[in-house]
Amino acid sequence: MNDRLEKIITSSEEFKMLANEFESGKLAKTIMLISKDSDYAFSFANLLSCMILNNGLQNGNLEKSEHYYKMQVSSHPDIKIYPLKEKLLVADSTEIVSESSIRPIFADKKIFIIRNIEQSMETAQNKLLKTLEEPQNNVYFIVTSSNINLVLPTIKSRCNKVELSKLKGEDIVSCLDIQENIDLVSALSEGYLGRAEKLSNMPNLKELFEIVFSSVTKLKTSKQLLSFSKSLIDNSKDADFIFQTLSLIFEDLLFLKGGREIRLKMYEEELKNIKNEYSIKAITMIERQIDKAVKELSFNCNFTLVLENLLLNILEVKYLCR
Repeated sequence: MNDRLEKIITSSEEFKMLANEFESGKLAKTIMLISKDSDYAFSFANLLSCMILNNGLQNGNLEKSEHYYKMQVSSHPDIKIYPLKEKLLVADSTEIVSESSIRPIFADKKIFIIRNIEQSMETAQNKLLKTLEEPQNNVYFIVTSSNINLVLPTIKSRCNKVELSKLKGEDIVSCLDIQENIDLVSALSEGYLGRAEKLSNMPNLKELFEIVFSSVTKLKTSKQLLSFSKSLIDNSKDADFIFQTLSLIFEDLLFLKGGREIRLKMYEEELKNIKNEYSIKAITMIERQIDKAVKELSFNCNFTLVLENLLLNILEVKYLCR
């Protein structure tokens, strides 16, 4: 974790709030950090663990203690991180229950970090219910989730839920060593550091964005559909990027119509030129169509079919709602 990211996290309102709760003796023993950026939530969880093991902040800052340095290299014996593989299994939960009753080794407390609990098996979540509800006196649980709707209600009810704020564009850029497409990465990341990192490593980022952007700004008739769809289908491995970018473009069109600040500021003139082609009703309907396409793709539907239907629906809605 770089120094800039650490500073952003420890300066955030959420971190300060949790530190104040700890120092006043009101910090919950089971905390759920909610963010679509799972990597950011994990970094937050690690720093929160260190604050707890340090018994609070020192003059408002995170002390660079032995706990801190062991946490930085993932070698602290009293910070247990799960799942051990891709998702939490019943075996992991069994181990957590057992480990939580064992005294700490190096500190006076023990922390369990459980990443992306929404991806775990239902049986694995159920196995943790009693332990999360009644932790040992010296045990804290920090659970992260990128989609709280997929977490069992019984798990959610046992956690103090904290929604993490998105990052500012300048903060994201400062955390990454970005040499190209800085403005585009900042805008497309939508405040999520993990997404920004993936975008910054895309060799075809600018080229693919231009193709997606053109499918909104230059696609006027069904006769053009084949050429636009072919260009996008050739990049099927970046399907998530394509749909997320389409969604962001239409959101910015909606922001323009409402007089709000847009994220794709470098493309503001092009968006202004077409904003009257899409009514508010059309944009709302198109956003629903994009959400539907994303769901269909998650069910392993054919990407080519899903994409072509989406582009056709965008054209139809655009003209029906003029």
